[in-house]
Amino acid sequence: MSSLITVNRFGKVLIWIWNRCIKKTAIPYKELDFHYPDWAFIITGCIFFGVVAGVTLLYFAFIKQ
Repeated sequence: MSSLITVNRFGKVLIWIWNRCIKKTAIPYKELDFHYPDWAFIITGCIFFGVVAGVTLLYFAFIKQ
């Protein structure tokens, strides 16, 4: 259960960074819950951790021979 909470929090941080730096909208971190549903944070966090794990596996499988 704690890994799901970690993914949720990390997804929330990624969406907050996206809004602040890319979209240039000033949504405070505490108000993100009112703008986005919880599943958006979970999906964003899972995608990010999946990409990190995939890149790591590809690195050790092909480059580090």
